Amino acid sequence: MGAFGARGLVYVGHVGTGFTDAVLDDLYARLAPLETDESPFCVPVPPEIARGSRWVRPELVGEVAFTVWTEERRLRNAVWRGLRPDKIPAEVIL
Repeated sequence: MGAFGARGLVYVGHVGTGFTDAVLDDLYARLAPLETDESPFCVPVPPEIARGSRWVRPELVGEVAFTVWTEERRLRNAVWRGLRPDKIPAEVIL
């Protein structure tokens, strides 16, 4: 997941729960055409996270619920709520 900061798109963590099989199928269909070889983030993602990652252009907005921001500015306990077609990525700011 990412949000826009002063320097560009910033990595804010990942979401590991809240998905149904139908939601995952839909997200895959939407994200596959957006795949790119380059990370979209302005600051390199930690190697342990980047390893094995597949990058996409930041053209979709998803809503997540989470408990708190960590000291590293990452989402803690993020749960997928759904896509937000009423928002554009530039509106998701830190």
